[in-house]
Amino acid sequence: MTGISLFIPDGALREAVVEQIKAAHWGEPRIVDGIQSWGKQNEDEATQLLIIDDADADKKLMTFLHHLKDRAEKPAILMLGGRDDFEGVSETFEKPLRLGHLLTRIRYYMETAPLLRDRVVDFGPYRLEPQNRRILCANNSDPIRLTEKETALLVFLAQRNEPATRRDILAAIWGYDERIDTHTLETHIYQLRRKLDKDGGGDAWLVNEAGAYRLARGQA
Repeated sequence: MTGISLFIPDGALREAVVEQIKAAHWGEPRIVDGIQSWGKQNEDEATQLLIIDDADADKKLMTFLHHLKDRAEKPAILMLGGRDDFEGVSETFEKPLRLGHLLTRIRYYMETAPLLRDRVVDFGPYRLEPQNRRILCANNSDPIRLTEKETALLVFLAQRNEPATRRDILAAIWGYDERIDTHTLETHIYQLRRKLDKDGGGDAWLVNEAGAYRLARGQA
């Protein structure tokens, strides 16, 4: 079993989401028919990600989400339907649902987000501590402070073996799809390069290859 639970009563939509999750090799998601059954299931094995179909959301769900936010360990919650009035929901998705975009966001919550809590990333003279949002440098006693998005961007690039396209990064870190026209990524890359090397050598670590970005891991 995987750490993903689905509360999607619509059979066709549920099967489509299950197929995408299994194709990404995250295992078999848990299928629940209500919040009470999810709670009983989750007693034995923790859920990392809970996906809920907004069409069947009701007052019981709102109460559940309200109590869930106070738990020390709680899953990320994705709401399919675009509503934003449910407390505790991590992200919402407009319908008609684009499965490719949903899959990208699932990958973020399953693979990248956990690394922000407990992984240390070494590259060149730098050591990234995601949980502290800082970079330590062997040549400087002062840590480099990072924003949440800067941290997530570096972790995302560090876990990839190949350069990431602009579209993939925007979808994974900001939740944008290719229809969004923004300079957010370029702005963050620029700021990170300045932080890594104020003399102008930051591009040696955040490398642009034919429009795709990668994090250099060896000595520049």
